Amino acid sequence: MISKNQAKRIRSLHQKKFRDQHHQFIIEGQRSLSSAMDAKGEIDQILLTESFAQRHNDLIEKIRPFPQTIISDDELKQLSPSTSPSGILAVCNKIQFDSIDLDKHVIYLDQISDPGNMGTILRTAAWFGIDQVALSPGCIDLFNPKVVRSAMGAHFDLSWVGEISIDALEGYVCLGADHRGESIQELNTVPEKWALIMGSEAHGLSSDMQNVLDHRIAIPKIGTGESLNVGVAMGILLQNLTQ
Repeated sequence: MISKNQAKRIRSLHQKKFRDQHHQFIIEGQRSLSSAMDAKGEIDQILLTESFAQRHNDLIEKIRPFPQTIISDDELKQLSPSTSPSGILAVCNKIQFDSIDLDKHVIYLDQISDPGNMGTILRTAAWFGIDQVALSPGCIDLFNPKVVRSAMGAHFDLSWVGEISIDALEGYVCLGADHRGESIQELNTVPEKWALIMGSEAHGLSSDMQNVLDHRIAIPKIGTGESLNVGVAMGILLQNLTQ
């Protein structure tokens, strides 16, 4: 059982202003928490139910060094931002990312507001070894609980994530994902230093982004359908840019 003050503080982390104030965020689920511990994330507190502990002996051994409290299912439902909590929740200090390395590739996200898409993008970037993700104004908070849950630990695989102006990427070849562009397969030479710019599914790339592009690149459609999920599209483009 935890105190009312502890519960109030944890629930406050559902909101961005309190995540920023306390420099902490919520991690839920076995896989995300395990990834955070493997990456030496700064875990402040772990809360779990008795039934979860009985089902996950391996994880219980892994979390033994961290402060932890057994709580009831009802308590966890009150603390969790999820409608169906998995049985374990952790409070983690925000990740202290390095400074951006302007000699490495970067993904630039233009007003990505859907948390599931943002989480998928982070996982996909990590999969292809791209560990820098830039955010335009208007992107969803990186530490939103739904983003963290969807990313499944990918936050800890990135060296830098931050909000910057596209103008800061001087010297980069800017590649914009745009269905009206040339096929990615026709990009004869992959630039030595590129920024892949991805827009939202609903609105595409903003006019500001359109104005800075060096190339518009597209994925050829073989079958049917109106569009691809932005995370899926980014994965296909990265497969071509990193192979």
